Amino acid sequence: MTKHLRFALLLVVVISSSSLSATTTPQRNYFSPGKAKQKVNANEKAIRQVEREFETALSKGDSATLDRILADDYVEIDAQGGIKKKTDILALARARARPRGKSVGPDITVDGLTIRIHGDSAAVVGRTIIRYQFMENETSSQQTQPQTPANVNQERFIRSYSRVNGRWRLVTWQTTSIAKR
Repeated sequence: MTKHLRFALLLVVVISSSSLSATTTPQRNYFSPGKAKQKVNANEKAIRQVEREFETALSKGDSATLDRILADDYVEIDAQGGIKKKTDILALARARARPRGKSVGPDITVDGLTIRIHGDSAAVVGRTIIRYQFMENETSSQQTQPQTPANVNQERFIRSYSRVNGRWRLVTWQTTSIAKR
């Protein structure tokens, strides 16, 4: 081989390996580790706040807060496989907000939240414990009311959020029942 041919082959190998390494090298994080962690913590804190507002709005039937939190194209798949949209949730909230007679429950507890943030998207995974206390007759007094055992259901959920115009909006919610043992 001539010197020129060897040089050309060497040049091709060097260019090929440098372009290959450029495509396989992960992107560098130009934020300092402390700033990146602070940004994640601020986003996680914001998501937790929206989660609290969402749970409170659901329990109180606060349709104005739900309207602010839910994305316009929100979709929910419930534990029975049913599909609800934003308009369905707002209608349920308005119905729940109307004055009604004495009722018991449900008592809803959310725990085990895990939040994963990916840029302007976030996934929230958790568990909901729902306790219902059924009454024989709502008009009878507490002293004469026989206490029936509470019914407890548990569900796992995943909610996805998207940051739109600087505000986290709930886009999807999927729930799965946890089998009773």
